[in-house]
Amino acid sequence: MSVAGTWQLIIDSPMGKQEGEVVLHVDGDTVTGPLTNKTMNQQSEIFDGHVEGDTATWKIEMALVKVTLTFNVTVDGDTMTGKVSAGLIGGFGLEGKRV
Repeated sequence: MSVAGTWQLIIDSPMGKQEGEVVLHVDGDTVTGPLTNKTMNQQSEIFDGHVEGDTATWKIEMALVKVTLTFNVTVDGDTMTGKVSAGLIGGFGLEGKRV
């Protein structure tokens, strides 16, 4: 199933659980779209986004904390699981549900 669509996310970050929403647009093997951190009321645009089958990777720049987050996710039907890497801060889990 395509990774394209709107996803509600829970990211288990060092600052506690972060709720978010990402709208993934797929064009060939490229993924783009906005990611909104609802907990911090912050929106970022995806860059360096790639998709292959049911897996996708993308990056965003955090504005409040100057760090690049790298997302690696796998989609199984209407469920997304994966990991977010934050450089020296480390990595943490991610779960999502298609809206």
